[in-house]
Amino acid sequence: METRTLVINSIYENIGDPQAMAHTIQKLVAYNDSMASQFGFIDLSGRWVQASVVGVDPAGLELYMRHHVTSDPRTTFALRHPGKFFTDGQMVENVSAFESSALVELLDRFECRFMMGAYFAVSHDYFGGLSLMRPRRQKQYAVEHLRKASSVLPHLKRAMGLHVRLGRLESQETALERLVDRLSTPVLLVDAAGTIRYANAAGHKELRQASLLVLKNGRVEPRNVRQTPPFAQLLAAAVFEESNYTVMRLHGDNGHMAVLTAYSLRGLPGLVGMPQAAAVVFVTYPDMGERVDALRLQMVYGLTPAETRLVEHLARGENLADIAEKLRLSRETLKSQLRSLFAKTGTNRQAELVAVLLSAFSFPLA
Repeated sequence: METRTLVINSIYENIGDPQAMAHTIQKLVAYNDSMASQFGFIDLSGRWVQASVVGVDPAGLELYMRHHVTSDPRTTFALRHPGKFFTDGQMVENVSAFESSALVELLDRFECRFMMGAYFAVSHDYFGGLSLMRPRRQKQYAVEHLRKASSVLPHLKRAMGLHVRLGRLESQETALERLVDRLSTPVLLVDAAGTIRYANAAGHKELRQASLLVLKNGRVEPRNVRQTPPFAQLLAAAVFEESNYTVMRLHGDNGHMAVLTAYSLRGLPGLVGMPQAAAVVFVTYPDMGERVDALRLQMVYGLTPAETRLVEHLARGENLADIAEKLRLSRETLKSQLRSLFAKTGTNRQAELVAVLLSAFSFPLA
């Protein structure tokens, strides 16, 4: 079977599986005499909502996304002319200015100087994007490369459109952002180093007040410097350890106190390069448990008294081991109750569960 047919078959076979799709793109890269590729989805404002690379150090994509994507003339051109592959020579009007730019320095560093790219509508809300790249030593793409890439484009467009309609586009992080916007409790999405990636309104207010948490060079840190190491350990445990759930008490210089609960966020597998959150941090206060309306939770979600009691402890930032000791129950019993809570609230992870249950008593019922 010819290479083109193998690539097309692979495109359709791997719809909805980001890791398998990366292998498909590798075949497409080789088929078009290239060394690397960037692919993913762009919203109508031109912002990449998912991006992945093949054949390039992901650090290169992160630098590109952080510093150059909005000023890249090739992106602007391709978005104005969707549905067709173009080369650098067709997309860049001021070649001399482009050659002397910091972007070209980055492209040369990662051996991605020449590009052949296309953007194409895959839904009412998103464009798909694919860029094939090669270093200077391979020289600019030629007409035969455009022809080969264009022959596969209709299949790639159809497959990525199906990917969106199957509901696989939205990462856990994006879904959680929309959810936490409804909450009155402070919620922060951060990377493994504590760099802020997203915060709801209450989270922004908490950081502005700086009574317990502060921003330093874009990183969330305790105002009390003595608690900086435990906070770093909190994030590391949530992100890298199997528990995915860590908690600490935070004390401010003014006598204020809060409970920080951090959960791991992994999002979709195989998608790299975008500045994504690695953990979600909930900030709750000592009186949060008093605001849990047990009857309301039982009415809204059909919780049993035992499940409601577990919710009350989770809302105070307690972990399963502490709860098991307090209630004199086995961890297996609590895990069984958690599975039931997941089923009743339509969630899959503790981060989502806590967010949903906090929303139940953070806002009045309509």
